[in-house]
Order: sequence, then structure tokens, then C-alpha cells
Amino acid sequence: MTRFAIFAAMKRASLLLALLLFSAVPLFAQSSEFGVIVGGSRRFIDNGLREDGVSWLDSSFSFSNSSVELYWALPLDEDAYIKFKAGRIETQIAEAYSVPGVDENFRRDAEGEVQHVDAVAEYRFQEPYGSTSIFGGLGLYRQSADGLATKNNFGWSVEANADFPLTRHYGIVLETAYHWTRGDFRPRYLTIGGGLRFAF
Repeated sequence: MTRFAIFAAMKRASLLLALLLFSAVPLFAQSSEFGVIVGGSRRFIDNGLREDGVSWLDSSFSFSNSSVELYWALPLDEDAYIKFKAGRIETQIAEAYSVPGVDENFRRDAEGEVQHVDAVAEYRFQEPYGSTSIFGGLGLYRQSADGLATKNNFGWSVEANADFPLTRHYGIVLETAYHWTRGDFRPRYLTIGGGLRFAF
């Protein structure tokens, strides 16, 4: 198959997927949710080797290491939802590099960001004040920083939140998440934040 034939097939598949998604929207119009979560983050990472003169960046929790996330939730049944999420974490990025004569990898850090898209399954518990949830799933992570190579890898996350309704359609959400990625030195990211939920 030629390159142009492959592109044509991909274009047709993309148009079909978009058509299916748009046609499914009315089915969930009465009960789907959209939300935004803003907060801070902390990185956890394995040490590796460090050369003389190379400093590693601090990985403590800070709201200056901002985390922003958007989500769209669709109901599967009364208490189960599937969520599609996209977010960005401003954090420290590590890169592995080698030194001649040494078998193990050395580590260097730079300020950067992690972009991610996730699909997670959520189970909700009804509470007197609203609801709490636990959820987890798989994601695609993109790590980038000035002076370091941009890398894409898969990972997974577990999360929990509490939803405090203000009206039938609006609520305040507090959420924490822990992300595992397959980047250099096994970086993990804790995010804590709050935001708004819109139900329609």
C-alpha cells in the first residue's frame, strides 16, 4: 500500500470516528459531565548516578509546580462512569545519559512539563454532602524540557475525589491523583487540586 493510500485510509477512519462520537453525544446529553481541576504537584523519582558539578532539582510539593486538568465523564450505570482526561503538570524532568567506562546511567534534571491524556474508570459513592469517587486507568504521557529530549510513554494513574454540589448542574470538586510513567528513572507524580464540575 502506498503512503498516499495509507493517508487516505487514515483520513476515512478519522472521519468515521468523529461522526460516531458526535452522533453519540445526544445519548449522554442529560447526564454527562465536564470539569476543570487546578492545583499543585510533586515528583517522585529514582536517584541514578550523579556527576560532579551536576545538581538535581528539588521535588517537594508546591503549587508553583502547577497542575491543570480537563475531563469529560460519561455514565455507564448509576454509580460507574468512564472519564476522558487531558492535563499538564509543570514539574522537573529527568533524563538518563551515559558516561564512557560506566555501565549505569547518570541523571540530569531540568524544569519542564508533563502533558497527559487518560481514560479512567470511576466508581462513585453517595454521601450526605454529595459524593466521593475512586478511579484509575491508563494514559499517554509526554515529558519535555528545555535542553532535554522530548519523550512519549505510557503509564497509569489512581485517583480519588469528593464532589460538593452547589446546584443541580454545578459543583466543587477536590481531587488527588498519583501518576506512574515509564520515563527515565521511573518518575511518578502526585497532584492535589480543586475545581468546578458542570453536569448537563
